[in-house]
Amino acid sequence: MKYYESNIIIKFFNEINCYEKKLKMTRLLTFFDLILSKVEYKLIRPLKCIERQISMNLQEAGIDTRPANSNGLWCHLLLPTVLLVYTCFDNVTLLYKITSLISIGLLCYCVLFILFLTTSSVVLKEPIYAGCLASSIISAVLLIFCLGQGLLFSISVTFSSTILFACVLRLCITKCQKTFTVGEAMIVSQSMVLFTVMSVIKFLFEMHSDDKEMEFISLIFYTILSTVGLIVTALYFLKDSQRNLRTLVYIVGSAIVFVLLILHSLFGPNFVTIILNYVFVKQNRVQIFIFWLILLILAICALLVRTKLAIKASTVTRKTFHVLASLVFLSGIMFDIYLMTFAAGIGLGVLIFVEALRKSSIEPISSALQSAFLVYSDEKDCGLFAMTPLYLYVGLAFPLLVVPNRENRQLELLSGVLSIGIGDTAASWFGSRFGFNKWPDSSRTLEGTLFNVLSQIGTVYALELFGVLHNSHALLRGAVCACAAAALEARTAQVDNLVLPLAALVALQAARLLC
Repeated sequence: MKYYESNIIIKFFNEINCYEKKLKMTRLLTFFDLILSKVEYKLIRPLKCIERQISMNLQEAGIDTRPANSNGLWCHLLLPTVLLVYTCFDNVTLLYKITSLISIGLLCYCVLFILFLTTSSVVLKEPIYAGCLASSIISAVLLIFCLGQGLLFSISVTFSSTILFACVLRLCITKCQKTFTVGEAMIVSQSMVLFTVMSVIKFLFEMHSDDKEMEFISLIFYTILSTVGLIVTALYFLKDSQRNLRTLVYIVGSAIVFVLLILHSLFGPNFVTIILNYVFVKQNRVQIFIFWLILLILAICALLVRTKLAIKASTVTRKTFHVLASLVFLSGIMFDIYLMTFAAGIGLGVLIFVEALRKSSIEPISSALQSAFLVYSDEKDCGLFAMTPLYLYVGLAFPLLVVPNRENRQLELLSGVLSIGIGDTAASWFGSRFGFNKWPDSSRTLEGTLFNVLSQIGTVYALELFGVLHNSHALLRGAVCACAAAALEARTAQVDNLVLPLAALVALQAARLLC
């Protein structure tokens, strides 16, 4: 009898404990619901109102941005944040500091642009110089007081940069219909303007770094890029009667002569020997090139076979190129960063040249490239240009340009590889096969997001295990990066290849400062 009563008492107290736990959980959930409702009321609702108003103004102005459920108004924060964090916490060059402070002016103009676009679409039709002046003054003041630059230099550089940015942003949104969202156009415009301004300042004011090898690479890179720019300009201004293979041969031949003359003036009559020795002889680089050549052959074979079949590639099939490109950058970053930078610069020029050929209407080259594009195009490539492959390449390569040259930087250089080459690819493959629980108002699955995180952490762990990654707290920082990139990939309507590498790099910066 006593045993029975003791069991009843124990059961009674267990029920009380369960009730208390449920009550605590209910209170906790109520607390979180209250916080979420406050955040939604104070922050999310106003942002949604701004989004709706901007969409209405764009529609009234007859402007079709890339179809998406969001304009991506937060995107303009990413690139300036990356540059400013490195400027504040790393030993960077004067040119890097100037570029990052100019980005503050561009960031301020983006905020004003959003405010203007909320009220009217006039900012897209007519240049509003008041916003450019106000934004450039902020950057000019910072250049004067933080870096000790002259008044004339500071005002001329910042104002011209902001004016150029306003023009490029307006062209991206108004002329490139269905190519960008507003946020994507801001990132692209920021990148183009900052790179252009940095290049002009570098050569006009001879701001060279102490890294002689990187100076050598930058000279070749600028030569290739300027040559491609001239080719693209020539193709753009061709008349319809001139769009043929003969004219293309003349243009390419003239470009080759231009490159040879520039390289001869830069490195002397033995420039071919100098470049070949650097690429193939120095540091036993033949093995890396053989590996890259195998990956290139695999990519070309996959492209030709699929194009010949004329069967639309699935998302998982397209991710094959993500893997191949990521293997190129992963091997280059791990074993020879300078060679990877050299190859990335040349590859960017080739990619722009191929896209220009696709749009040039020169047969039979343009039609062949268009056929391959139609097979492998993403649903987000509905505008004038094939931006998704360009975003993929730039997303993998841009850390090579923005991450300062210091020790323990490998993980940050891999931000693009981890976020889009590994994480995004893993999420797409796993989610399409084993994903059942979808995020609210999204086609992405919870299972895919979880596998996204695990794949990135597993990659970092494997690199540490094999002794090729030497970063302090690499696994912890990789986990923070993986969680941030996976969460953004699951919820964003912007192009993953563009925003994920930037967001991943911001997360790695934050984790580095906290660790």
